[in-house]
Amino acid sequence: MKSGINSLGNNSSEREKKPAKPYFDEAGYLIRELEISLTNVCNLTCVGCGFAVPNQALPFDSQGVRHHLNSLEILGAAGVRVKRIVLVGGEAALVEGLAEFILQLRKINVCDEIELVTNGLYPRGINANVLKELDRFVVSDYVYDDEFEGLWLHYLKLSGFEGECYFRRKDFWDDLMGDRSNDPVVVEQHWKTCFYRSYDVTLERGRLFSCSRIAKKLQDHQGLLLTGYLSAEDVRSYLMSVKPKESCYSCPTVGASSNIPVAVQLDSDIDKILVKAKKYLRLQVL
Repeated sequence: MKSGINSLGNNSSEREKKPAKPYFDEAGYLIRELEISLTNVCNLTCVGCGFAVPNQALPFDSQGVRHHLNSLEILGAAGVRVKRIVLVGGEAALVEGLAEFILQLRKINVCDEIELVTNGLYPRGINANVLKELDRFVVSDYVYDDEFEGLWLHYLKLSGFEGECYFRRKDFWDDLMGDRSNDPVVVEQHWKTCFYRSYDVTLERGRLFSCSRIAKKLQDHQGLLLTGYLSAEDVRSYLMSVKPKESCYSCPTVGASSNIPVAVQLDSDIDKILVKAKKYLRLQVL
């Protein structure tokens, strides 16, 4: 099992600006990373959360997470493969039937890797059946607690997890829900190297979005509707467009670095939640 810590903010001024590559024709119609929200519920209420929890929009229709599977089947039928599907929330560990969803996702055979991102504070929702279907396990560590991370590593080992594990400790988040008026020239320059275009292509409500901000702000008309008539060229054209999306002209990350302190709580008692999580993990590893 590989492990590591990633601490650099997505829009940090220290991050090297690289050409955005959400889609690779040379790899055979391949989406680099596809983020899928499994719930709009979270056990934390972080001020400035980029997903606007607890007021996050529903990421699917009345079918629930089955809606995502239907969308992925459409992508597969169009000849589109995904290098890595990233499962997020809200908080993904709170999803009932998480292991079964991941198993069904495997059966669709549209992706090479499956990653789960969690805050790690509801470990009982991530059992061995969930872990055996994952290639990567990422904990967004908002509590900066070495014992907490050590317990997780021990738990993963005892559960037989053989994939990669990463802990992300960040001092600041990007403002993804705010709005500003951006200079069109600056927007076009930013679009060419936008971090989110490469690593945050999003599937919600039966549509592809160039980033989660567009999806979370319910700008569905800016997404690509996935229907039975979809072709791989439709996907490539949408993701690799040289023209920025409408939302980019109001995006606060254009020309600005991360500035929202991580995990400042609106009304959750994160310290008590951490105590419960560590207690559960200790009982599993001792």
